[in-house]
Amino acid sequence: MSVIWVSPPSQPLLGSVELPYSKSLSNRQLVLGVQTGEPFRIEGLSEAEDTRWLVQALQQIGYVVGRDGEVWSFWPPKVYPKRVELFLGEGGTTLRFLLPWLARLPVESVVQVAPSLQRRPLLPLIEALQNAGARLQVGPMLFPLRIQGLPDWRPSHLKVDSSVSSQFLSALFLLAPHLPEGAVIEELSERPATVSYSEATRALLQQYGWIWVPTAKGWYLQKNYPPSGPISFKGERDWSAASVFFGWAALLPAQLELPLQPTELQPEYRLFSALPWPYRMEQKGASLLLEHAGGGLTPLALDIRDFPDAALVLSVGSAFAEESSQLSGVGTLPYKESHRLQALQTELARIGVQLTWDAETLRIHPTSHRLREEVVFDSHGDHRIAMALSLVAARSEAPIGIANPLCVRKSFPGYWEFLAGLGVKCTFAV
Repeated sequence: MSVIWVSPPSQPLLGSVELPYSKSLSNRQLVLGVQTGEPFRIEGLSEAEDTRWLVQALQQIGYVVGRDGEVWSFWPPKVYPKRVELFLGEGGTTLRFLLPWLARLPVESVVQVAPSLQRRPLLPLIEALQNAGARLQVGPMLFPLRIQGLPDWRPSHLKVDSSVSSQFLSALFLLAPHLPEGAVIEELSERPATVSYSEATRALLQQYGWIWVPTAKGWYLQKNYPPSGPISFKGERDWSAASVFFGWAALLPAQLELPLQPTELQPEYRLFSALPWPYRMEQKGASLLLEHAGGGLTPLALDIRDFPDAALVLSVGSAFAEESSQLSGVGTLPYKESHRLQALQTELARIGVQLTWDAETLRIHPTSHRLREEVVFDSHGDHRIAMALSLVAARSEAPIGIANPLCVRKSFPGYWEFLAGLGVKCTFAV
């Protein structure tokens, strides 16, 4: 088992961080691109593991992929294969976004995924597609999935329950180029999950002329001069991946430069622009200057329903706040790469922090003691758990270990190297 040892910084964190491109946005751009059936380009594509699985799947289906520096080009196949076997790893977004596209290709697809992804919610999306006429056949425990694509499949009415994952709704939104104008998506849940993420998908589509207009029960599709030929997309640096650096800047002296700009396509921008933690932000052109402002951490009382990917950084930071914090809207956290509430509870208990939760609210009761002995945390194979737990080193007097640290490749492949470049000693051990 590999472990990375993160030593308490002895000096302020200084330097620039070359954040990865947003995998969330890249995956949406990729799937919107293939839904058009035209060649397309993306300037600034995520190289996270999830996005790599998606690009690999497109290549297996016949897409030709070219790269010139930061610009990636994608050309659809002239002839599709009759049958493909796709392995999508742990890519939850990859799996969910691809299914509606596969359902309309002239291809028989057999889809398999890693065991950890098999445990995550998918059935409501499968049922939404099946009820709309798509031909999906499930195997034992859902996998392998078999999809017999129907090129003439153009449903005018889809129904979905997105109460456990906004990606179900986003996957259907991304069908827009293939649907008839006036097509309807009906939301079956009274409380859809993470509305901000599905709204980001809707905002991306609207930029290109596919407008999902809200109704009392869902949305209908309006086409406002969508492109008739190739699309060019531009990626954005990842505010979600940057969340851990906002944690570092809140916990200890730091002067960081991050390649971030305001955006409507990544909801974490709104969160960290207003978070009452002791850091200062200043926008300088294409860069965000982030600096520790001094003082202790204010306890939080936040609804994070729109920012679930930031929940772990907020929780670990709050472990060192002056009083207890409360985060509401945590209902989707058990369904991520790990049961994130249980994982946090187990790992933070090692340093005397108590976590309690119910269906929608997490409470963090902080510790008043600095860690003086080495401790090894388990990442639970979860990229966001691993990065968030590294923040414990900011308030420790001894190195901390994190097991299975390379799981960060799922969203931020270079995290440990960039952290070391800022002055935090990171040592791998086996």
